[in-house]
Amino acid sequence: MFALNALPAFTTAFIWAWASIVYGDFMKSINPLTVNFLRMLYASLILLIPAIVFGFNAGAVWGSLSGLLSLAVGDSLYLMSINYSGVSIAAPVSYTYIPIAVLMATLLGEPLTIYKVVSGLLVVLGVYLLSRERTRITIRGIALALGAAMAWAVGQTMIKVADISGLNPITLSFTRVATAGIILLIINYIMHNNITKAIKSTAGTRLPLVAVLDLGAGVALYAYSMDLIGLGLTVIMTGSMPLIAQIMSNLMGKERLTITKLLGAAVIVLAIVLIFL
Repeated sequence: MFALNALPAFTTAFIWAWASIVYGDFMKSINPLTVNFLRMLYASLILLIPAIVFGFNAGAVWGSLSGLLSLAVGDSLYLMSINYSGVSIAAPVSYTYIPIAVLMATLLGEPLTIYKVVSGLLVVLGVYLLSRERTRITIRGIALALGAAMAWAVGQTMIKVADISGLNPITLSFTRVATAGIILLIINYIMHNNITKAIKSTAGTRLPLVAVLDLGAGVALYAYSMDLIGLGLTVIMTGSMPLIAQIMSNLMGKERLTITKLLGAAVIVLAIVLIFL
């Protein structure tokens, strides 16, 4: 029964893994912050009508705050952290959001077990091994990654609060991307990024579809998973996303697996197994 209830979380991880690979293709020619805005724009446009149909309630406030922290602040800080410290430092430091979110879930009444704590820490270790490469370490980069971790942890927790408030998952997804989209639009305007050109070059591509699957279906399944197995377990299980992304990337011929990456995969699998105990 638990394996069936965990299916939405694993499905979310698969969607997010595939989306991350697709976004990487677009960021080769478009500024990452602009790609981040385009994600929000396309998802907002597609989710607007369904959100109106399902309706809004007070939980929309928490959904908006989640989008502001997770998608606008968190993702942006993570991208800047990579610029300073590289992915081998930014990824494991920012993924400390997992044990942080597990601890925050206890404030919402979820039990904290030793298996959850160890599992969350193992996910961080696994992500580090998967993304390990030689790079410089800077205090600024680490500080930005820690900021991303806190923003993601609090933002993910607010999804749970919005869900408790009775906000429909589809409407929740819309409020998150719409709020983040407004903030990212302002950021891109200040940076003088050519948004019009970016929209024209991507509107007819697969980016709009990937965006709505990522930020719409993925978040809806994420919220549904929290109803089934709780915030803590959902966060840990979706932490398998880097592992899935590595496997997908290898099968698509985009990246070669190494012993270190395989070891990282094994660590994450162990982390997932622990939460079944």
